[in-house]
Amino acid sequence: MKKSFTISILALLLSASSAYAQYPIRIEGTTFFVNCNDETMTAEICDYNYVIDDREFPISMENRRIAGLPKKGVNTLNIPETVVVQGNDYTVTSIGRAAFAGYTNFNYVNIPSTVQHIGEYAFYRTSLVVANIPASVLSIGNRAFGYCTKLKSIRLPYEGIAMGDGVYSESKNVAVSINADGVPLMAETATVAKKSTPRPNAKKPAVVPVNVDVDINIPTTPKVNDQTFVVVIANENYKTESKVRYALNDGRIFKEYCRNTLGVPETNIHIIEDATLNNMRSEMNWLSRVASVYEGDARIIVYYAGHGIPDESTGGAYLLPVDGVGTDVQSGYSLKSLYAELGMMASQSVTVFMDACFSGSQRGEGMLASSRGVAIAAREELPTGNLVVFSATQKDETAFPYEEKGHGLFTYFLLKKLQETEGNVTYQELAAYLKKEVSRHAIVVNSKQQTPSINASAAMNGKLKNLKLR
Repeated sequence: MKKSFTISILALLLSASSAYAQYPIRIEGTTFFVNCNDETMTAEICDYNYVIDDREFPISMENRRIAGLPKKGVNTLNIPETVVVQGNDYTVTSIGRAAFAGYTNFNYVNIPSTVQHIGEYAFYRTSLVVANIPASVLSIGNRAFGYCTKLKSIRLPYEGIAMGDGVYSESKNVAVSINADGVPLMAETATVAKKSTPRPNAKKPAVVPVNVDVDINIPTTPKVNDQTFVVVIANENYKTESKVRYALNDGRIFKEYCRNTLGVPETNIHIIEDATLNNMRSEMNWLSRVASVYEGDARIIVYYAGHGIPDESTGGAYLLPVDGVGTDVQSGYSLKSLYAELGMMASQSVTVFMDACFSGSQRGEGMLASSRGVAIAAREELPTGNLVVFSATQKDETAFPYEEKGHGLFTYFLLKKLQETEGNVTYQELAAYLKKEVSRHAIVVNSKQQTPSINASAAMNGKLKNLKLR
């Protein structure tokens, strides 16, 4: 009888451990731990054997089992959207109790949009300066940002987020605001909001800053380029994938530069916002018909801001329409097909500006919800005909937003150069400028690498030093 009881208890323990277990992971070169739930395939970043005495907290940090983050090279802590443990993908949905407490070598944290709960003391006594809480977060525990002496700003995703006691107690001079529209809140308002009903997966448009330098004082030209034709596709509001922040603003302002700075007539510009696959195909058909009737005299410009996805089996790349699904490349527009269609058009030149990446990443931090959580270096497609392509990224990089400017980083500097030169810039000069400025700002602003590139067909490669948009 005793033996069977022991076996039953052991079976229960084994069953429990298979559903919920703790494993080490690496974040920014440092070992942390996650609790993995095999039933829901979710994970909680947690502390390991770190006992908090609420009466004496914080205890001596040398009692931690693991060392702090490296003293150099880490300014932004990038919490992963997914973790791979023993060959399985787990979605990070929670930051557990005291998970990052005591670390003093990062000033900013990127919390992925998969996280729903931030536990008590999660970032206690850290060196955070700014804490932006994504709209996915439903609750923030007691003193989660307590005693962060450098903390200047907490931006909440929506009114009514559930908050514990003293979320930022002992963190002085903290400005609390609503992330969606920047409306300031009184500190006590934010603290007592825990009784309100949270709004999971709140979807609000990215608020575009006003009076951004490239959005005003757009140069104008008296010249009319009535043989130039433009298609602008700005995909921001996806039905099943994350938003592409500022894509609509990117497309709208690029259109204004085409009209005012490049002198393209309004009738020659098609702008499609939140385009479906049929919308995109229709616009390419329009360009094909235009090229045909102009018999080689037309100049064509295509601008795209939105998601791109890789085909994991072939390495091909696809533009993702707003009704597309990141795991189904058949719902996307093949980049190879697009380049082939544009390359066959009889024209003086076809220029493509691509503010997208094809690694499975979303604009900014994290991966698309439907991706497998691993960035993929999509195959580079070769332009043909008279095609020249300016791309925001290379290989498995991410195309980042420039939050301060309300644009994609690549698009902002594209517009900036058009503004500074009034459109009188060669392709070679533009490519060098984009590579220099985007690469530098990506490292400084986002602590990540983003390297724009120019890729020209054999027929156009020798013309880049003289070819201009205007």
